[in-house]
Amino acid sequence: MALHALLTRLLLLSAAASAAAAAGDDNCRLSGCDALASYLIARDQNLTYIASLFGFSDYRALKTYNPGVSNMDYIQAGQSVNISFRCGCQTLAKSPFSSYLAGSFPYKVASGEIYSSIAGHFNGLTTTDWLDKANSYPTNNIPDTGTVNVTVNCSCGNPGISKEYGLFLTYPLNGQTLASVAANYSFNSREQLDLLKKYNPGMDTNTSGLVFIPVRDANGSYHPLTSPGQPRSLCKLIMLPY
Repeated sequence: MALHALLTRLLLLSAAASAAAAAGDDNCRLSGCDALASYLIARDQNLTYIASLFGFSDYRALKTYNPGVSNMDYIQAGQSVNISFRCGCQTLAKSPFSSYLAGSFPYKVASGEIYSSIAGHFNGLTTTDWLDKANSYPTNNIPDTGTVNVTVNCSCGNPGISKEYGLFLTYPLNGQTLASVAANYSFNSREQLDLLKKYNPGMDTNTSGLVFIPVRDANGSYHPLTSPGQPRSLCKLIMLPY
């Protein structure tokens, strides 16, 4: 029974890893791409704090991709805000030959913090295991004056699926399904949902983890995948199972 359980878990992990790799664009542009992350606001959090996590000195800079937020000075817990960031090829500190697509955000460690507490600040956009892989510090021995590299997985699109979409939102499911998230972003038809399943293979029945949704740019249009002549590099999105 123990062997069967182990084999089952290994198969599940392999499937999840394959799905994550397929979800990202293994032809990431050399210069990276613009991406967004959906951040669910918790109690006792404000936009000044959230913006600082992602390197913004002024929270009002978040307004561009949050046109539905009428008052940036007051936002309630339970709402989500979109954070813009640069998506590019990263390498894992503990697996330097593994490259993956992510945004990178330096986090200054407070006294006594560990990876699990740091991951908690990012509300589902990263995990304890992911931080452990992406940083060289031992899990329970992070220097009080150290800086942890927080990475958030992202997608630059996939020309094998569609060239119409080049701007993607990294979205933590938090109990939702891919179908319910799709409906919130006007992907309502069967054909549109099938498209999202191709970008997020193996995630159609999950209620945790990250999914990648094509979204409109600041001008209200879907940003095409690439412009003619842009060079590409090989860099896959890999992601630890949640």
